[in-house]
Amino acid sequence: MGREKMHKPRKADKPKPRIVDMPNVSVETKKNVVLSHIMSTGDPMGQAVLQLTQRKYGDFTVEERDVLDLPADAREAALNDLAFYASAQLPAEAPLGAQEAAARTAANCRQALARLIPLLQADG
Repeated sequence: MGREKMHKPRKADKPKPRIVDMPNVSVETKKNVVLSHIMSTGDPMGQAVLQLTQRKYGDFTVEERDVLDLPADAREAALNDLAFYASAQLPAEAPLGAQEAAARTAANCRQALARLIPLLQADG
């Protein structure tokens, strides 16, 4: 039968590309990966999204500041999504675990916006 194709390992001195710089990744995917990274820092769900995307497109890095390097429409949509999730609240009847997760997500989004908005204003 056939042998499995072997991929050459990445050179040790070559850094991983940033997700926003990868031409083979759609703008929507870039936006979603960056938002997932911001909203679920350290959360298993965020790690799962990152791993699935890396499995499809290869290794990359993602940072909060990558929002600033998205195309203008995607950047505006991402900032609107962050603002929405920063203000989202669950009803008091919601399960405690869901309330805690929503509070964590909202806090992550508020903190990210607090760091990103001054950078956007500085860029003009």
